[in-house]
Formats: sequence, structure tokens, C-alpha cells
Amino acid sequence: MRTHALAVSVAEGVPAVLPSRALEVDAGVALPVAFGGLRKVLRACEEAAPDVVGALARAHPSEWNRIFPGSINGVPDLSDLALTPSERRLHRESEQMFWVLNVAAKAIVETLRTSGRPLVLHGAGECDLVSLRAVMRAAEWSRLEGLDGTLLLTGWSVRRPHGAAIFESRRQAYLDALCDRMRAPRASGPGLVSTRELEPAVDLEGRYLQLAVDGTQAREVRVAAAILAIRSCFFTTNYEGALLAAEQGLSLLDEGPDAALPGRVADAWDSLDTGFTTPAIEIDRSSLGDVEELRALFSRSMGVVHVFTGSHDAAMEAFGRGLACRIPPELTARLHMFRALTLTKRFGQLPNARTEVEAGLAALERSTAPDRALQEGWLRNVCALTWFMERKLDKAVVEEKLAMRCVGDLHDASATHLKINLISNASYLQETARQFSDAIGTWRRFEKISERWGANFAKHHRYRLAGLELAAGERDAAVTHFTEAYANADELGDSFHRQVIAAELGRLFLDEQQPATAVEWFARAEEHARAVGDPLKAAESLAGLALAAGRTDWAEALRCAQASTTWPRETAALVEALTRGDAKAVHAALPRARTKLNRPFDPVNLY
Repeated sequence: MRTHALAVSVAEGVPAVLPSRALEVDAGVALPVAFGGLRKVLRACEEAAPDVVGALARAHPSEWNRIFPGSINGVPDLSDLALTPSERRLHRESEQMFWVLNVAAKAIVETLRTSGRPLVLHGAGECDLVSLRAVMRAAEWSRLEGLDGTLLLTGWSVRRPHGAAIFESRRQAYLDALCDRMRAPRASGPGLVSTRELEPAVDLEGRYLQLAVDGTQAREVRVAAAILAIRSCFFTTNYEGALLAAEQGLSLLDEGPDAALPGRVADAWDSLDTGFTTPAIEIDRSSLGDVEELRALFSRSMGVVHVFTGSHDAAMEAFGRGLACRIPPELTARLHMFRALTLTKRFGQLPNARTEVEAGLAALERSTAPDRALQEGWLRNVCALTWFMERKLDKAVVEEKLAMRCVGDLHDASATHLKINLISNASYLQETARQFSDAIGTWRRFEKISERWGANFAKHHRYRLAGLELAAGERDAAVTHFTEAYANADELGDSFHRQVIAAELGRLFLDEQQPATAVEWFARAEEHARAVGDPLKAAESLAGLALAAGRTDWAEALRCAQASTTWPRETAALVEALTRGDAKAVHAALPRARTKLNRPFDPVNLY
């Protein structure tokens, strides 16, 4: 049987001969603005396959509006449907970007299928990485669907005129990872820098980045725009753009003393900002200050991006540069919190992390600022995490209670964000101690806080409640709440989490020797896996379906698993079990229900 597959290749320059009838797109951009190249690709897809791309846009209007702002009126904002990263928790996963890039990938796949034409992306080396992640996703999706076709990316070694110097080596590693994930041979490293010109800005991120690099603009305008660009890039997971903005900002601050500069930066901020605030990333007008505080803010932002891109030593250095600035004690405490969290989550150096916490608490002893208690609460929350990871639960509980005492009477967005985190952590501590009834009671405190949680929060809340009930032996209640979580995901059109829950319910009923019900849930899981184009999840669902139905034909499950490049370790285990036809090993490889619904959105991540 002939294997159908998308043939992907990259070229350092532009080959003398291109595929015939190719759909050619210049995907390069002068600035690393998120979706800069993707917008060009999708416009070309609309021209080549207007019916299918138009239908996709209408089916996913919130995601389409994120790429093409204001293109579809009267639809929910994506922020109402999906979660963002969290700066305070150094949590990089973006549900929003998963949905946006997945819809874009589907549009590319459907264009290739409908048009039957090769796709050639010129200027690929100058394309923003956010856009290239959508192309990577399309390549894997096409393998799941057995799509014949050709995808060629040219100009791979060419570099754009604007890029973050500090990110250059990481960018090259990302490009290599892209090649691996697309199953294309790697091309050579960076070559010449092009003379590509800036294009008109489409969204605020583009506008802010353009202002930040525009040498004709006033110094204060560029500094304010750089900070706003960092905030925007945080939500689009545009790491290169954020580092470019931070580099520009620091360079501008280093140009020479100007006592009036901070005041002019604040005025420029007022003229550029839209008034947007969120605890997901605490950058607003109150973040501004004197030159030293601005320098520390840029260093902090660099550190967060380095954590998100796996450059953890660089992150510690960036946070350290912020601490070297002459800043108020509450800002010092925040930087120590980030260093402590990095040492905890990324290095596993728990005593060193507590040393950072102690340094932050010592700094706060000099603070009289209104947010002093808030900063202490975040520090104690990290300290509790270190004790939790050492399984010293009694000490973790003490720190959690102290943290809650810090913010119990505070009601601003950051304090509420911390309170939610603390309630969750208290429940996790009880779960770890196998005090499942207490963990359930603590978790259900969210129901008393508000009756107006949206479907996205309810989805996560019901799932965890179900997982705890299952651990407590309350099987019927657990199935009810897993099913409610599935319904919440259904309300949101969220096939990613519908697939997770359906596959795990399939495993639950399979283990309980209820094959008919297991078949129903595994069939749903397969449907949702194909809806999000995930080969491994499709393979797992098909394998579970075969086990529940008493079949031993693993051919399609094996084909799907072999199409996956997102999760190599899990894929290898399943492929081996399927290849050997070992039903017991296949069963063991199927996902089990957990107590947290959070999953990495690795199909669109680069490491």
C-alpha cells in the first residue's frame, strides 16, 4: 500500500526550479510580528480555495478575528473562550494560541487538499516564528489525513533586518526543531540579512514594534512602545518580538542621562495604551517609574521570555540584572520571586529557591508600599511550592496559610489571581496527603466564591472535582462530573479537551469491563482527535476503540501513531505496542483520568 504524505523541504535560497502550478507566497516580514507571515499565507489560501477557507473562518470567528482583527463582527473575544499564559506562575501554555494556530493550520491543509497545488513559502527564514508554528502544525495534520502534496520553504538562511540579537542562537535551534517536526532535512545556519522594508501595521503589536524600532520617533515614544509591545507579545507567545522590544528599550535607556525622560515615557504611554490590564501579565501604567525601574522592568520581561523558551540560565541572569538596579523593595521582592520560581520549576534547586524567597522577604521589611502584602503572598506561595516538592506537606501548609493571610482582605486582580492559586494549591496539598474528602471540600470553595464562572472555568473545575471523586471512591459522582466537564468543553466548541475527557472516560469504562460504553467514548475521542488534527490522540483513541470492540486490527491506529512528531516518547511506546500486536501493552499505553485538566499545547510549541 502506498503511503500518502506531504513532502516538506526547505531551501537555503530560492531553487532555480520550483514545483509547477505552485501557490507561491512571500511569507517574510521585516519585523517579528506575530501572524505577520501567516496573514499572507491565509490570504493566498482564501484566493486559492475561497469556499473552504471562508467556511473555516465562519466556523471559528473568534480565532479568525485574532489573526485578522475586526474581520468578523458580533462574535465573542477569544479571551472569553480560552486561557492565556501566566507571568506570575511562569506558565507559558496558551490555549488561545493553540486554537488560533490550529485553525490556521487547518486552512492550509484544506487549501492543499482542495486546490491540489504545491505550496511554496518564500522568505521563510524571515517569517515570524509564531506563523511558522502554524505551518509546522499543518504538516503534522496533513500526515494524519494522508494528504498528498508538496510544501517548500525557501530563503531559509536569509535573516530579516530586525531581530533580537539575544535570541539569534535560540531562533536557529527553533528553526532546526521546525525542520525535525515537519520531517524535512535541516538547512544550514543563518546567512545574509535582507533589506526587506517594513509593512503597514495590522494590529497593536505591529504598531508598537514598529514604533520601538523607528529611529525617527522620540526616545520616550519608543521606550513606551517597547513596553507595550512586550505585553502584546506575551499573549501571542511571540518570544522573539518581546526580546527585540526589550533590547530596544534597554538600548534607549542607555543612550544617556535625561532626568525628564521617565515623565515623558509616562505621557507617551498614556497616548499609546488602550487601558488594558490583566493579572496574566502585570504591565500597566503603575509599572512605569524612574529609569532604574524601567530598566528592571525590561530585565524582568527578558527573564520571563527566557524561561518560556527554555533558556533558564539566561533567565536567572536577566532577573539578576534587574536586581542590580536601584529599585524599590517591592520590585526587588518580585524579582526574587521570579528567581525562586525558576529555581523551583526549572532547576529543581529547592533550598536555593528558598534562599531567594528569604531575600525577597528581607527586602519587603523596608517596604511601606500598598502592595507590600501582595508581594509577600506571592513569595510565600513559591516557598510553599518548594516544600510541597520535597513532600514536606506540613511546612507547605504553613506557608500557604501565611500567603492567604497576606491577601485575605485584598480584592484587586493580582490578589484575586493569587487567592485562586492558593485555594487550588491547598486542594493539591490535601490530595497529595490522600485526604480526598478535604481536597474535594477545598476545591468546592470556588462554587461559593461565584455562581457566574464561565464555561472555561467550569470545564477545569468539574474535571478536577471528578478526578478527586474518583480517587475517593465516589465513582458515580466522578463520571457525572467528568461528563459535565465534557459538556462545558462542548459548549465552547473545544475539541482538544473533549478528546482528553472522552479518551479517559473510554479507558475508565474499558477498565470496568463495560465495552459498549467504552466504544461510545473512544469513538467520540477519535472524532475530536481528528477535529484537532492530532495523530497520536487519534491513534490512542483508535487503539482503545479496537480493544473495547474486541478487534485486533491495529493498522489504522499504527498509521496515525507513525504520523505523529509532537510527543516522541509517548508515540514510540504506542508504536512499539501496536507493532507487536500486544493488546496488554496497548491497553497500558491508553490515557487514564487525572485530577488536573491542564495539558501542554505541544502540537503548536517548539520545545
